[in-house]
Amino acid sequence: MFRFLIYSNIWISIGSALLTYLVYIINDTNPNYNYVGFVFFSTLFSYLLQRLVRIKKIAKISPNSWVVLNKKTAISLLIISFIGAIFCFSRFYSTNPFIFYWILILGIVSTGYSVADFRDLPYFKIIMIASSWGIACGVIHLILIESYELNTAILNFGWVFCYILAITIPFDIRDLGIDEERKKTIPQWVGIKNSKIIALLFLLFSILIFGFLSSPLQLMAYIISSFFSGYLIYNSNKNRSDIYFTLWIDGHIIFQFLLIFFLS
Repeated sequence: MFRFLIYSNIWISIGSALLTYLVYIINDTNPNYNYVGFVFFSTLFSYLLQRLVRIKKIAKISPNSWVVLNKKTAISLLIISFIGAIFCFSRFYSTNPFIFYWILILGIVSTGYSVADFRDLPYFKIIMIASSWGIACGVIHLILIESYELNTAILNFGWVFCYILAITIPFDIRDLGIDEERKKTIPQWVGIKNSKIIALLFLLFSILIFGFLSSPLQLMAYIISSFFSGYLIYNSNKNRSDIYFTLWIDGHIIFQFLLIFFLS
């Protein structure tokens, strides 16, 4: 069950839903639970699609990986997540039809990342990931309530973008030797030590931006959470077990939500 939760991508999908919910909290807006559900299911669909499309390549590198050993289960979850995303979308779409275009952009990026090898474009992979999370978790919910200011949307996008970019860099460190040189990930470009410095700088930027949106208590909780994520970033290396990344770093998104939710 533990492996299933993590490697089925349900763990990271819970994180994306809670990050979206956190943005509602710090902006003091009423959560649209249909949209939160949509983020969960669409994240699950996207991550599963990425792995199923690349399953032959994954099997060569890691024949005992969860998706290789549980292909039928992964396909079933893919279908369930697609149905769940469509259902949730149908529940909030009527409130603002314009939202369809934002969802379409994210869908094209997600599909391109999975099917059209957008992930192999030099320097582009991590920017695409952080931008997608920034839009999905930080911006679209504001468009749904139709009473947002542009600077608020920019700030929400900014802190989510910087946070996700910071905690994604360790995964590129883990994949050194696996990622092709032509991808030009940050660790390939500047080395492990400098990559960690960049990640910690973006984490600092996220704290600064977060402070413009949050209450003092929420900011304090976020700073405490950032000490933990900073520790995980600093201690990441390519020899760490996969659990270090998939459980602890991905799970930090969940920990962060719980900390801010209960302390504020």
